[in-house]
Amino acid sequence: MDNKANSSDLNKVLSWLDKPSSKFSEENRIRNLNISENRLIHELKIGNVKLPNNLVLAPMAGVTDGSFRLLCSRLGAGYSVSELASAKAITMKSRQTIDMVRFQAQSRPYAVQIFGSDPSVMAEAASIIDNLNICDIIDINMGCPVSKVVKIGAGSALMNDPKLASEIIKKVSAAVKVPVTVKYRLGWTENSINVKDFTKTVLDAGAQAITIHGRTREAMYTGKAQWNHLEGIKEICKTVPFFANGDITSVEDIKLLRERTNCDGFMIGRGCIGKPWLYTELLGHVFYESPEVRYKIIKHHLLDMLMEHGPAGVPLFRVHLFGYLKNHPNAAKVRHELCTERSPHEVIKTLKLFFAQYN
Repeated sequence: MDNKANSSDLNKVLSWLDKPSSKFSEENRIRNLNISENRLIHELKIGNVKLPNNLVLAPMAGVTDGSFRLLCSRLGAGYSVSELASAKAITMKSRQTIDMVRFQAQSRPYAVQIFGSDPSVMAEAASIIDNLNICDIIDINMGCPVSKVVKIGAGSALMNDPKLASEIIKKVSAAVKVPVTVKYRLGWTENSINVKDFTKTVLDAGAQAITIHGRTREAMYTGKAQWNHLEGIKEICKTVPFFANGDITSVEDIKLLRERTNCDGFMIGRGCIGKPWLYTELLGHVFYESPEVRYKIIKHHLLDMLMEHGPAGVPLFRVHLFGYLKNHPNAAKVRHELCTERSPHEVIKTLKLFFAQYN
């Protein structure tokens, strides 16, 4: 354990890790003022919603369920966004869809992200979610690149139809009491990057914050995020918060992003899969560096998933499990042992032995 972590701070960390039902604490969301680079991290407001810091957990299908949102919030994320939810399914009162975005232990502030291409349906869905009082912000997905979303004219397909995108934002904003934000990409293809013009459209329609993923729809999730196309966006946004997203994995990344884009905040997605303590690192905390603590985080995560999903929590946990094991020596053997294991006791026992070798 790093010498800078004193015993009382470490005991606080271990206390919540040893009690899966422990009350949520805001302590880890506060930056360490002794770390100079943390001048990049600060409180922020979206409309009337105050964020304890400007580090955000990105929406990721099959990843950012309630358990992971809670864990990342415990580990420092100032704000989290749900998996994208179908507006049509919400208006049809789909229990599965509504349960996906509703989590009883949800830390706040929190946004529910919806997708669709019909302005009236989007507005109705947003109103239903708003009236359930389960979130503080409605986020509109205009960046998802997957075929089943874009084929209905939703997600990143909306970047090809700014007029429709504008109508959706206006109708959703009129239907809810909470702030409305929008997440999108650089454009549809490398030859049709329209991020700056689209930003003007989104802001004119009333978006109260924007997040831009530094890839086109064509790029999907391949290659490197093109941060150069995010330069000049903040000048368009003026006082409206702008979050940069794509390939953020370190303090060096947020330093470079701020230098290049002057963005207000940072949305982190795949960089925290298998490394949810990335938020604490960015905030300057050093409590999570030991293998013992990291093993307890993983165990805590699995137990929370079991409480949220029941027996299905074990197979659903695998995407995180393989992330946790990534880059560890001898991880291949453990992955093989656990790839079909459905007993949480066996998973926990195997992981305990695996991480013990690093102590």
